Amino acid sequence: DIRTGQQKWRFQTGHYVSSSPVISDGVVYFGSNDNYLYAVDAKTGQQKWKFDSGDDVSSSPSIANGVLYFGSNDNFLYAIVLKTVELKWKFETGDDIYSSPAVNKGVVYFGSQDSNFYAVNANTGKIKWKFKTGNAVWTSPYVAGNMVLFGSFDTYLYALDTKTGRQIWNFGTDGYVSSSPSVAEE
Repeated sequence: DIRTGQQKWRFQTGHYVSSSPVISDGVVYFGSNDNYLYAVDAKTGQQKWKFDSGDDVSSSPSIANGVLYFGSNDNFLYAIVLKTVELKWKFETGDDIYSSPAVNKGVVYFGSQDSNFYAVNANTGKIKWKFKTGNAVWTSPYVAGNMVLFGSFDTYLYALDTKTGRQIWNFGTDGYVSSSPSVAEE
């Protein structure tokens, strides 16, 4: 309880949890390295359902328009219809997905261990564009106006045009960029 600091409930998965939760309509959604994405009642801690992705789920989920999006280490980004808990679509990349997706204006943005950053149609799961970096993309993207920002293990922070995927700018650092960007807009 936030007021008292007392534990309200505890939920046990089959392995550790590195995914951050998202809460919507009284349900907590999160992934576990036991291969499942979980839906748990926020008040009681009781499992509502779980979805087997076939591999670790380190990616934190995102929800938009009644659909939950998350990546898995089975190389797929998943779209699950929350009302029916049915697979809407899944999109395959070339490697694990640690990046948590960002959904904006009908597009899902995310990175992959395959060194690519993707823009996928949120409704159909069809690729709009992809951008090749020099190394893995683990960071979660941030959409700011017509730009999507993300970091790569190639030591760069990138800003791409959301419509075309063309690079607007990049910023070099002294090491891997594994922290997700955030923007204080003026």
